[in-house]
Amino acid sequence: MRSESLKWPPRHRLIFPENVKRLLREPAGRLISGDPDQVMKEVKRLIEADNPPLVIAVGDYTSAKLREHGVRVNIYIIDGRIERRSCQIFDTSGLRVIQCVNDPGTICPEAASKLHELLREPDIKDTVLLVMGEEDLLTLAAIISAPEGSAIIYGQPGVGSVYVKVDKALKRKALEIIELVESSAPHEK
Repeated sequence: MRSESLKWPPRHRLIFPENVKRLLREPAGRLISGDPDQVMKEVKRLIEADNPPLVIAVGDYTSAKLREHGVRVNIYIIDGRIERRSCQIFDTSGLRVIQCVNDPGTICPEAASKLHELLREPDIKDTVLLVMGEEDLLTLAAIISAPEGSAIIYGQPGVGSVYVKVDKALKRKALEIIELVESSAPHEK
């Protein structure tokens, strides 16, 4: 694998084939299951204990619950949908909102680049990346672009939340998945 030399963010849309999407259904970090409020208390405890440089929330429900529980989050990545149904669960009042497009089942260059830039801003906080399309696969982009030690929290529908601590090994694995997409799926130049 040539993951160390892969260009990031991508210059073309990455279309994820079904076999790669199946790989991504496995939690990328620690799965915390149970009552949603108890899950959020545990996530808050982990963040306070780890004190990550950045905290990234992916998904409307996860973002809303984290905000409701007063958990420190630097950037929320939402798409106005829960399990593919429109929702208005996450209130963006008082937050900086930046929009981008990311088609379902893909990582689009615009979305990956905006996320990459945001994660490099000094002192980023209270920011929402509002995705027109689908935000799920941007978890992978966040793993690649976030500084080591960062925490990413995303939902595992019907089960709980996944708490991901970004490190070199996880970044390498994410890049290998991108390579797999590059080699197995059609993409636009």
